[in-house]
Amino acid sequence: MIGLVLSMVRARPGQALTAFLLAVFALAAAVSAPVYSATADRAVVRSEVQSAPIGDRVVQARRTSPSPTDRDFENVLPQLFNGNGFSSVFSTEFDTLIVPAAQEGAEIAPRFVYRDDLCSHVRITAGRCFISETEVVLSPAQADKLKLRLGDTFPATFAKVSSEGDYVAAGPPLELTLVGTYEPLNKSEQYWSDLDYFNPRSSNRYTTEPMFAGRLTLEAVPQHGPERQALDVVIDDSAISRESLDAINAQVQTGKQKLEALPGRPVVSTGLPNLLKRIDGDRSLVAQVVPVAAVPLVLLCWFVLFIAVAAATQERRLELGLFSLRGITAPRRWWLAAGESIVPILVGAVAGFFLGHYLVRLAAYLLLSASSDVPIKAGLNLWAAAALGGSLVAALLAQRAELAKRTVDLLRNVPSRVSRWNAPVFEVVIVVLAAVSVVQLRRGGSGLTGFALVAPSAVVIAVALVAARLVLPIAERIGRRAARRGRIGPMLAAYALSRRPGTQRVLALFVVAIGLTVFAATAASAAGDARNRRAQVELGATRVLTIDPLSRSSMLAKVRAVDPDGKFAMATAMLPVSEDNVPPMLAVDSRALASAALWSDTKISAQEAHELLHPDTPRESITVDNKELSLDVTVTNLVDAFRVHWVAVVVPEDGTDVGRVDLGKVVTGRQTYVRNLPMCVNKCRLAAIELEQPEGRGFDADMVVHSLSQHDQKIVDEAAFSRADDWRVPETPGPKLLVPDLGGQSDGLRATISGYKGADTAFRIMPTDAPSPLPVIAARTAGLSDHMTGFDESRVAIDIAGEVETVPRLGYSGGIVDMEYAERLATDGGDTEYAQIFLGPNAPADVVDRLRKQGITVNGDRAIGPVRDVLDEQGPAIALRFHELAGVLAVILAVGALWLVASLDRLRRAGELRALRAQGVARRDAAANGYLALVGTAAVLAPFAALASWLLVREYLPVFSDNPQGFEASYWPSPLPVAVAWGAGAALLAVAAIIAGARLRSATQLRR
Repeated sequence: MIGLVLSMVRARPGQALTAFLLAVFALAAAVSAPVYSATADRAVVRSEVQSAPIGDRVVQARRTSPSPTDRDFENVLPQLFNGNGFSSVFSTEFDTLIVPAAQEGAEIAPRFVYRDDLCSHVRITAGRCFISETEVVLSPAQADKLKLRLGDTFPATFAKVSSEGDYVAAGPPLELTLVGTYEPLNKSEQYWSDLDYFNPRSSNRYTTEPMFAGRLTLEAVPQHGPERQALDVVIDDSAISRESLDAINAQVQTGKQKLEALPGRPVVSTGLPNLLKRIDGDRSLVAQVVPVAAVPLVLLCWFVLFIAVAAATQERRLELGLFSLRGITAPRRWWLAAGESIVPILVGAVAGFFLGHYLVRLAAYLLLSASSDVPIKAGLNLWAAAALGGSLVAALLAQRAELAKRTVDLLRNVPSRVSRWNAPVFEVVIVVLAAVSVVQLRRGGSGLTGFALVAPSAVVIAVALVAARLVLPIAERIGRRAARRGRIGPMLAAYALSRRPGTQRVLALFVVAIGLTVFAATAASAAGDARNRRAQVELGATRVLTIDPLSRSSMLAKVRAVDPDGKFAMATAMLPVSEDNVPPMLAVDSRALASAALWSDTKISAQEAHELLHPDTPRESITVDNKELSLDVTVTNLVDAFRVHWVAVVVPEDGTDVGRVDLGKVVTGRQTYVRNLPMCVNKCRLAAIELEQPEGRGFDADMVVHSLSQHDQKIVDEAAFSRADDWRVPETPGPKLLVPDLGGQSDGLRATISGYKGADTAFRIMPTDAPSPLPVIAARTAGLSDHMTGFDESRVAIDIAGEVETVPRLGYSGGIVDMEYAERLATDGGDTEYAQIFLGPNAPADVVDRLRKQGITVNGDRAIGPVRDVLDEQGPAIALRFHELAGVLAVILAVGALWLVASLDRLRRAGELRALRAQGVARRDAAANGYLALVGTAAVLAPFAALASWLLVREYLPVFSDNPQGFEASYWPSPLPVAVAWGAGAALLAVAAIIAGARLRSATQLRR
């Protein structure tokens, strides 16, 4: 029997080759899903690791040693993180005091630091790096301040902070030798960690850099106290892979537990759990989204295989009838009929298994930025078994209809008509299954899992089957009308569509193939638009520089010095959030909003936003210098005001600390209070004048402020003080805090507080050099209240000047304010939080160098392209590329089905077409086949099937692995990629239809 089957295969090699190729394709498609998933799994792990902040790959431990001689912390390190991929840096330090021998020198109290491998991370500007005990390196500024030269020795002692806040000697000195001066190669590199070695702000240390030496040198300092020790373990990105995730995590957790158990209670932190959580989320989304495209692809392979075997079986109807007539039993007839298809299917399955692996490797090379070869065993799973089993079942089911017929029907050379009830029942079942999958998807709450996995493809298939059934009656009517009009060609083409067995299935196949391609292009385009929108909104500009903290006024001044006209650079800073229900706020230098930020709102332009955020104010800021400031004021009433003093709050423009200058004790009557402002050498902004009581108790007061003078000239006269709108008081959140009532008089500004009993008071008068309430441009979904937290963490009233869809950097949550005005409302002159500089497309190439010349240290540089690339390598984006690949394979499969149908038509219809030609029918009319009409009909129906599926499942198809607020795939993606995918699929099928029609016409050639 086996020999007979093999002889049948040799007798009809075309049919065997067709079954073989379809089986190859089916197994390749089935294997491609798990192999692509495994490949994408490795890719997302590598992508997440490479794009992760360095903090997510670092283990940090900090402790104060229990005694100066304790070495447990550094001795245990080699035992904890000793594998490949771990690099650790240990450091220890304490405070020292250096009093120079030279009279012209000044003392400093630097941090005395040992740090592993320091000499590789600094540039020695003079001399050499330390080698032996008692050798140290200083910064050039330290050496200059101490008036030391290379080779000089100097004493250093262990230091403590006194009750007055000064560093004082707390032990005997050690003679140290200066052997070199240094400067860091890169202050922002991970090596320096978060230990803030090079803070540029002045302090009571009188230096901004540490002193470095070897470990033995630090130990040699006599009677030094406990050391501040730190450990930074960096996990190399090449060490974290799909296979090593669990081992790396286990080693980090074990090391963390052992470190925490050491004396001194080390504080250990790591961002690795955050990285692993993101990786797990990406991997699960890949495993979730890839089957959405793989399932319909495998189903299509089975469907085409079913069509091929069914058509081949119909061609052997006479042969099967003779088997039955000669008394061959039913099992043997089934074997003879099925064996001719099963043998090439089994052989093709083996070839398809290997082909699938190498196709995916090629696709991964083309589609993924980070991929690797997946072992062959990755395809040995249920997918491959299900695909093979499904192919065999499809082949057997395709023969059932013919083998179940009576012998007399098999011997008749008349094609079988389409079933009157089997097909509609099948279509109803498909439609019901599609509806059930969509309902489970939309109401189940578990996303694309379980039966909901087939929802996108089930909708496309259901629409395709229903549309194909509706097209047949229309084709029948067109054929009848053409017959009545004597148009032979259109009549034959229309009847070929409506009456020939299997045409409905082929039309549905074409609709599904093009529909899946269009759906994949729609999903990819919409997801790409969402990723692009998110990258633009969350970054905020085409390029963003992160800088070291500096004062807000200094940041504004320095950025404006680099870009005086606001054509390419914009300073930004986050405002503090002190209440859980207050959304985050971003302060921006709004004059550069149009040129530096990526602004996309259609109702409010960037220039209009600047005008809303920066309205004119009643007065400009009051600028003072370091000379004597005179305050002329008449106090008429004071109640419970014990030891109350006048205080002037000034904010230096050079970014140094805010000054609170005591102008003198308040006395009743008219008095002039005079004091110089030593911190205002480089000018200051007068932020406020206030009455301050040391105990902070409340009091009543009634007074008139007449003038402010400097250099014997009035900088604010009586007329200016009499305009009450030019002055403001702090925001009061409720009855507990009382603020002055202000009113203008001819001789100045009257300020009063009365009835303070049981309430706190804030007697502060500030110039109205910023609008109050402060204008805010808010995201529509931000839910802002009537106030926010200011830079100095005070309550600031706000006014929603406009609403936009998204605001730069904050997206759908929060709002933006003008940074200059927000700074004027603050009285602390503090540092910026999360300071960044937005750069527009017109920024010069040397902008970073220009900023550095202004004293701005750039420690981060991000551009829109790399940010978008990171999003493109997240799990959902990688998985959607398989959808596009599956769409291409589906169209190729449909082309193969068309070629198969055309080949069978050519064999079956050759005789009847030549008969028509003999009767005088034109060759063009006799060869009318309807292939092109079939493709055209499918091309028209496919976009509607894809659209129905997209609208039903859009919001459930993941776009990002972290599910950010508001950024989801839009209903209407960019049309060009969708149109290209639709046009390419339809064109490929149309070309195949034209070639198939030409082959059929060649069969009408009359033989001589």
